[in-house]
Amino acid sequence: MATTAPCLPPSASRGGARRAAAGPRLSRHSLHLVALCSGANDVDFSSRHGDVVKTAYLGSGGARPHRIIGCSHGWLVVVDEACRASLLEPFTDGAQVPLPPVTSFDCEYFVTAVGGDGDGVPEYFAVDNHAYHHHLQGHRKIEWKPPKLVPVQSMRDEFFQKAAIAPGSHRKESYAAVMVSHSGGSGLAFARSGDDRWTSLPTQALTRYADVIWHNGAFYTLTRGDGAVAAWEPDGRALKPRFVTGPVMRWEFKRLVEFHSDTFHQPAFYEGARYLAKQADGGGGLLVVSTVAILDDSNALRARRFKVFDVDEDKGEWRARDDVGDAAVLVGINHSECVSTREYPCLKPNCVYYVVKSFAADFEEEEKGCSRYESGVCDVKTGAGVQDVGVSARRRRPSCLVCALRCFSQVK
Repeated sequence: MATTAPCLPPSASRGGARRAAAGPRLSRHSLHLVALCSGANDVDFSSRHGDVVKTAYLGSGGARPHRIIGCSHGWLVVVDEACRASLLEPFTDGAQVPLPPVTSFDCEYFVTAVGGDGDGVPEYFAVDNHAYHHHLQGHRKIEWKPPKLVPVQSMRDEFFQKAAIAPGSHRKESYAAVMVSHSGGSGLAFARSGDDRWTSLPTQALTRYADVIWHNGAFYTLTRGDGAVAAWEPDGRALKPRFVTGPVMRWEFKRLVEFHSDTFHQPAFYEGARYLAKQADGGGGLLVVSTVAILDDSNALRARRFKVFDVDEDKGEWRARDDVGDAAVLVGINHSECVSTREYPCLKPNCVYYVVKSFAADFEEEEKGCSRYESGVCDVKTGAGVQDVGVSARRRRPSCLVCALRCFSQVK
């Protein structure tokens, strides 16, 4: 699930991309849900109420997408059933640009394909995290330990977490670079346009990354738990990290959990997440959007709340805000964005539109392997919200869904 700002789809003249049949163009100033079935040859664009507006057929070339892990600058970053990542531009002609294989990290023995069928889909991947962490530390000689055998089904669902795209500087360049978080959010890697392998970035052993986004000429990352923000800036052929904000020691929803425990006289459990989003004007700083779901002891959802913070790079801290003006914040599993409701009047100002993963019993998956998620709208100032806005897995075709809230501009 993803959200992103309005942008023009990339030009059909860009090189290195596989093409597919064009379809009807999406209307301007409207909110769409992007949905795909695992291994399908089409991507559906639906209204918030589930009516399919456009179906983009991907043609015979390229990998069949299984998951969406990123969405920006007119491209979807998708992973297919063999854990191959690529850029997909379904809005005009279905162009597809392959990214480096999962087996081509700069650590030679990190991921290796094992077995497989005649279609080139491995049965397993041998994942050597021990070798990878020693590689990050610059150690050449390591004590050998057997790698972990991971079924291809688990790799395609879990290895790549999120992706962000640095746009190309000219029309013939589909992208400048892509950064991914992987291995449960414990690793970061990037690939420049034309690279045939992923370049790993140095990370701390216990750090887990919640989000990655491209903003003002750098990749920004947000860590889970402590909420530290860093900027990874181009430094020659590499990326150099810069401290932005330190760990956030407070937990912003503590009083909310205590309130529900006292009100309902039973334990209140919670699961939370944080996301990075760009400001609506494009020239401002970043936002951190924090959310929490309050669950009762039967694992049923009692409440979903959101808070929005400015990332103050000068002071190195978050600054809470209860008003985002006439903007609306779009929050998704793969990408988040803040957009103007004057340009997109289908959205209500000062609201968060969200599609997020859920572990509540209310949103149990109906079919094995299908993503569980909840969607809705929450008022930033009052905290009041309406759940289950948009397409639900229970109302879509009966297969695995990966969805993205997005505003699109009309193609020229």
